[in-house]
Amino acid sequence: MGNRKTRAAALVAVAAFFVACAGTPEVPPDTEAIRDYVGVGELQEVDELRTTLGRDEWMPLTRRFVIYTGRDGRFLLEFGYPCREMFDNTTITPDRRNDRQFMRRGVDTLRGCRIDKIYPLTEAQAQEIEALAKTAGDGN
Repeated sequence: MGNRKTRAAALVAVAAFFVACAGTPEVPPDTEAIRDYVGVGELQEVDELRTTLGRDEWMPLTRRFVIYTGRDGRFLLEFGYPCREMFDNTTITPDRRNDRQFMRRGVDTLRGCRIDKIYPLTEAQAQEIEALAKTAGDGN
């Protein structure tokens, strides 16, 4: 009887493992590479960045990351979910901002996608991340 219980418990554990693995979404290599850079480089999050009222620029790196150039320099923006609007120009969703002079994480959007994290970058860091995204993205 104990042997049956052990087998049943093992079967349940194996089934739970396969269900958990099947439900885990695969992270694209370019997104994973940028997250690794942020972690290893110990980039510090900020809550907001200052905008320049219509003269700001952004460059999409992946569906989750953008390099944004604002009033105070360059920033790495991370979205909480993949943002199709960065690459799909058929649907342009307007930005939602509470203040025209600032962009805040967790509140404001870029092309309709909510900004989850903001990291200030030096020019050298921005160039490294751009190259990293391009290199890792070529492997797809």
